[in-house]
Formats: sequence, C-alpha cells, structure tokens
Amino acid sequence: MDKAHFNTFIFSNADKIYYYLYCILRNSDDTLEVLTNTIEECWNERNNYEHTDLTFVFKTARKLAKVQISKSDNLKTHTPMDGCPVNSSPVLIRFCSLTEKLSPIQAEIMCLRSMVRLRIDEIALVVELGINNIQSILANVRKEIRVRIDPNGILNDVSEHELIPKYYSGLSTIEEEEQLRLYFLRKDLADIPDTDRELFQAFLKIGNKEMPRICSEQLLLKIKEIQKPQKTSIFSRLFRK
Repeated sequence: MDKAHFNTFIFSNADKIYYYLYCILRNSDDTLEVLTNTIEECWNERNNYEHTDLTFVFKTARKLAKVQISKSDNLKTHTPMDGCPVNSSPVLIRFCSLTEKLSPIQAEIMCLRSMVRLRIDEIALVVELGINNIQSILANVRKEIRVRIDPNGILNDVSEHELIPKYYSGLSTIEEEEQLRLYFLRKDLADIPDTDRELFQAFLKIGNKEMPRICSEQLLLKIKEIQKPQKTSIFSRLFRK
C-alpha cells in the first residue's frame, strides 16, 4: 500500500478508530496515545493488508488498547470512566451514557456496530467471537438500552415496523438498520418525553463523528513524523553505488 492510499484510508476512518478506542479505554489521554500507536503500527504493516481492510486496523487498535489497560492497571492509574472528551458531540455523550454500564465486550461490540458500522462477520474477526455470540450480545444490549430510553414502554409494539423485531434479535443487516434509522427520524414520537425521544433517535443515527480538534491535529503531526523519509548515512549511500 503506497502513502497516498494509506493516508486516504486512515484519515477517512480515523474518527471511527478514535471512538472505538475511547469506548474501550474511557480515557482521553490513553485513547490518543493508543490511536497514534495504532496508526504507526498500521503504517509499518501497510504491505501486509489491503487498503480497504478495516478489520486489520481495528484488531490492531484492540490489541494495543488491551496492552494500555494492562499497563494502566499495573500503575493503578486507570479509571473506568472519566467522561467524554472535551468538545464532544451530544451524540457521543449520549452514546457514552448508554453504554457506560455495559460489560466491556458489550460496549465494544455496540460501538463496532453503531459507530464503526462493521458487519457481523467483521466484528467477529475483530473481537474473536463467533457470529452467533455477536448476534446474541447485540440482541441483549439493544433490549437493555431500549428499556433505559423507553421506561414507560411506549415503543413496546415491535411489530410496528417489519424490521424492528429483526433489529432487536441482533439479526438485522447494516442496510436494514439504516432503513430503521430513517424510519425513526421521520416517525412522530410526540408521545415520548423529549429526553427519551432524543436519546432514541441519537442512538440510531450514531455514525461518523469527528474526534476533538486537538486530537486530530496531534494525529496529523504523528503521521507526518512516521512518514518522514529515513536519513541514510554516507556509508550506506556509497554501498548502494
């Protein structure tokens, strides 16, 4: 993979990588550190995967995040949740609140599906679980979150749209979930309290949210640094001649 393909690929997915790592680490400083390490490792391994292979990138990010958690635990400095990054979008803040009480793997899978928009088979490769397990986790998490955003049961009639039962069973495709997102954006939810309505719509429309500006600036500097041409000594130049 050449430099142009790499940069296009990474920059188009950098926000997704950032928020996936944040979902795992729940710490802004750790997230930025692991993000830059992920980009550097992906650059070094760029000839070993295709420039469209998101699973390689997210597997790398996950591996380095686990290392960071172990390091933080050993130093007794890691906290499970320190709030969302500065200048975060309202959608991200709500996503954090909705997933805060989930188990790490539940939150991770929800992020990979809702924010990164990976297919079930791709998620299975990243987290190293079977497809049936991924579908089961999605089903359980979606039902749990539904109870939280709809405590009065106003949305209990899942037969209202043909895709809703499929969504809550964890079997819906990315394309079908996009149809549902549009459906709920257009649906008249006037009977639902403003907060619940806003949460429900925000959860379904989570997508490509930009990382904090300071993080994107530091990431750009890191990429420039790792892609600098390597200086060679006079001896190596003479040897090549």
